[in-house]
Amino acid sequence: MMDSIELSPKIGSEIRSIDLQDISISDASDITQLLSIRGVLVFKNQFLNAKQLNDFAAKFGKPWLGPLLNAVSETDAVVSIKNRGKLGTVTEYWHSDSTFVSHPPAITMLSTEDIPPVGGDTMWCSQYAIYDAMSDGLKAMLSGIKAVHYDRQRFNQVEGRTPYLEGFSHPLIRTHPISKLKSLFISGQAEHFEGMTMDESQPLINYLLSLLGEPDKVYRHRWTMGDVVIWDNRCTTHYAIHDHGSYPRKLHRITLEGEQPN
Repeated sequence: MMDSIELSPKIGSEIRSIDLQDISISDASDITQLLSIRGVLVFKNQFLNAKQLNDFAAKFGKPWLGPLLNAVSETDAVVSIKNRGKLGTVTEYWHSDSTFVSHPPAITMLSTEDIPPVGGDTMWCSQYAIYDAMSDGLKAMLSGIKAVHYDRQRFNQVEGRTPYLEGFSHPLIRTHPISKLKSLFISGQAEHFEGMTMDESQPLINYLLSLLGEPDKVYRHRWTMGDVVIWDNRCTTHYAIHDHGSYPRKLHRITLEGEQPN
């Protein structure tokens, strides 16, 4: 049995006394099960480089690079996340990774390479908790609606990036394939509902997006060297805070292939 503690009541756990470079099949299964329920798992004092993170991630699924990204050498799908300055940041909004594709990634992992002396925290929000707090009437209404997601938020801020304009529809209420729990499935990349115009969709989309980040449904992580954090994109959203000015901040990131939401 793994040694774990809860980091907040509704989302996030830390797993202790484990070496991620030497985990068993049983360990990987236990991590997968706990992740599907808690949404975010933190591992301290791991110090995984890009290649080691790549090898660790492969024990949990097929690495997925995504459109227009380049992998770090000697890896399948690890990319470097660097400080591009406040105006160049692309993660200061509540989102799940790459919901603009038909099969959004299931899991994302980050390991630290260089972090600022203060700031640069990342927040995660439980969409299980958001769903659980909804009225029965709202749950029933949302169960028949799909939102269309696009990749428009980032391309103006990343030099040389071309917008990925094809949209994909995903249900607003999603059942997790492992935990079997239901959650809201909304992201800042959702622009309108299937079969509806932007104007018709915006009031409800704005309301649902306003639920992301409610303090009692959030875990906020203060990064330290050696941290590895993994999260489940199917039941969480996240927000990377850029409050560290020009201090260096570099993380290795890898995502794993997911299924089509249902």
